[in-house]
Amino acid sequence: MADDDIKLTIGNDGYIHLAKSDLAQWFPSIDPTSKTWFVDGVDTKVLAQAPTVSIDSTTGNWIINGTNSGVSGLGQIGPQGAPGQSALTFKIGTVSNGTNASVTNSGDDANVVLDFVVPVGEPGKDGNDGVSPTIKVGKVTTSGATTTVTNSGTESAAVLDFNFPLGSYVTSDGLTKTLSGYVAKSALTSYYTAAQLDTKLSAKADLTMVANIADKDTVATLSDKVGKLTDRVNTQDQTIVSLQDKLNTALAKLNSSTSTTSSPTH
Repeated sequence: MADDDIKLTIGNDGYIHLAKSDLAQWFPSIDPTSKTWFVDGVDTKVLAQAPTVSIDSTTGNWIINGTNSGVSGLGQIGPQGAPGQSALTFKIGTVSNGTNASVTNSGDDANVVLDFVVPVGEPGKDGNDGVSPTIKVGKVTTSGATTTVTNSGTESAAVLDFNFPLGSYVTSDGLTKTLSGYVAKSALTSYYTAAQLDTKLSAKADLTMVANIADKDTVATLSDKVGKLTDRVNTQDQTIVSLQDKLNTALAKLNSSTSTTSSPTH
């Protein structure tokens, strides 16, 4: 038996026992550092593993066993390709009713025109008779700064409350109180005018008589106040007429709306 022969020994248990040193003689091993084959403890310098190869995503070079080889792994850029087709266009064509739903292209592959057929369902049942609504005017007030119309009733029995702002206008009661402290214009006819007073005083020297007669400034001031009051009365009359026109217009619109919604619905 030669010295390098492997000796197999049968143990007392009937099995052949092999030591790790014996296996090392049978099978070669790989050095973890050099990645080469070791046979009987001798480095054969033969790589035991295939190299790892990849392409660097930045440079495009081959990476062999983790090292940049400096050799490009990308091929040359090919020639310019032929121009592609124009972008497709889509538009809706006809929409009609039919028995079965369908969509067809009445155009071509580049200019699509979609025609739709939509089936019509069966007619629905008649609904219940509608309730004719009623509308009437409720309260009309004059307060606040905006014109408002509110329904204080229900949807089928509307009661419309109107509010019209008067702003700086004087009410009828307020106008009566304002004029109560002034003399009526008709009552001023018995007073002398400034010219008449000057004529009468030209031949008079009795100061006590002159003291009891209204002077020219007083008469002129009183006449000016009467003129202003007359203007205010006329303005109030115009305002009241304008408010009455607005109210008539609102009532006319309500009557028109009532006649439009009075017919029953089916």
